[in-house]
Amino acid sequence: REGWFAEKEVLWPGQRLALQVEEVLFEGRSALQDVLVFRSSTYGTVLALDGVIQLTERDEFAYQEMITHLPLFAHPAPRRVLII
Repeated sequence: REGWFAEKEVLWPGQRLALQVEEVLFEGRSALQDVLVFRSSTYGTVLALDGVIQLTERDEFAYQEMITHLPLFAHPAPRRVLII
């Protein structure tokens, strides 16, 4: 449908997510994959690689939280932390 992004069914056959696109922020190809960044009306900014959504502004906190646990628990006394 016009104005919509629908994932490719590569990870979960028979299932895919479709989001309404407000604005395409970037569309291109890296050396390894197709890259699409767009603004969705319900999920905010969305990153899709090779037609599969990787993360969205709406649910990014879940990814950020998970990637911080290992380094924070591995350090005996973290005071200032930058995770990139």
